[in-house]
Amino acid sequence: MRKYNPDAPVVKLRGRPKKESSDRRDRKVSVNFTDAEEREIKAKAARAGISIAELLRISAFKLSIVERLTDFEREALRELMYQGKNLNGQVKASQANAWPSTKRKAEACLDGILAILRKLKIQNSTLL
Repeated sequence: MRKYNPDAPVVKLRGRPKKESSDRRDRKVSVNFTDAEEREIKAKAARAGISIAELLRISAFKLSIVERLTDFEREALRELMYQGKNLNGQVKASQANAWPSTKRKAEACLDGILAILRKLKIQNSTLL
């Protein structure tokens, strides 16, 4: 057994310094892929010059994921598109014919659009 000698020259430590406990990756998640998916992931990682784990981390945390619309939101968007086409038709007709009642019809279309937007706002706020 070696004894500590204060007069001995200082030996430099070799190797990578230890990571902070917050930087350590000690959790493992497994994912199953088909052969084709695995080949594609390996090829993407090789082209990028990074490991497969790093590629998956980037994909998971740096890309923004867009959530799918609910049935209610999909129906509301359809109705908004319909109202937009209706409003567009009203504006074209008013420009072509100078109809005095077009303003009332356009306001009615806008009121319909605002009502749909209010429903969307109420529906989404209950999810929070």
